[in-house]
Amino acid sequence: MKSIIYQIALFILITFESNSQTPYSTWEAGFYGGECYYLGELNETHFLPFNISFGPRVRYNYDQRLGLKLALTYGEISGDDAKSNNSFKRDRNFSFKSQLFEASFVGEFNFIPYSVLDKKASLGTPFLFLGIGYTRHNPKTQFNGNWVNTNELKTEGVNFNKNIFSLPIGIGYKMRAKKFGFEFSWGIRKSNSDYLDDVSTNFANNSFENTLSNETNNTNTTEYENVSNIKRGDQYNKDWYVFTGLTILINLTPEEVCRKI
Repeated sequence: MKSIIYQIALFILITFESNSQTPYSTWEAGFYGGECYYLGELNETHFLPFNISFGPRVRYNYDQRLGLKLALTYGEISGDDAKSNNSFKRDRNFSFKSQLFEASFVGEFNFIPYSVLDKKASLGTPFLFLGIGYTRHNPKTQFNGNWVNTNELKTEGVNFNKNIFSLPIGIGYKMRAKKFGFEFSWGIRKSNSDYLDDVSTNFANNSFENTLSNETNNTNTTEYENVSNIKRGDQYNKDWYVFTGLTILINLTPEEVCRKI
């Protein structure tokens, strides 16, 4: 996955290398707020469960078609087997929550020429984005009424990395009103980890870890008396997460500057 990230970063830089500015080059800064959810062993449903996400944004519009955005985003994800319609998941009876801290760098492509300052440009346009991300996560689960860090307890006998890389890709629609820009976006992230939810391979060997990683439904405890090395998740299907919401930006480039370029 690292080679893919390097290729994407190189492509973005080469795309914007030819000229540093055009008559439509502008800077914008703003703030995003919306929803965050994840897709993995404990959740396969888009947009649920609902968790918050927010963070600052800075965008450089190279011209009316291309832009670069730097974003810092905080989000929360969660999952609960007890809410699943799958009998195996209900018997597994695991739940988690985690905070995400993401820094991302993406390139944007506007389908219609768009500029906050050019009155002749379209008032709005759909757009695509693709980039790279670096995220810190820390899954926790409930045990004896308390939330505990799963990485410290090694519920699968693995000390996984809390820092991960991701590939953000998504769609959106942006529009302008005087010096302000508004955009709604949906962006999914493919991570290089299967431990956003702390469920990946098999049940742990340690007896205490078994208790924590397999708080099975009491009606099925006989079936799970010895769960060591029994399959718990799918390690070949990495976890995904999504940020979707509204961003409000303000133009930082004086109109006079654009006219002189």
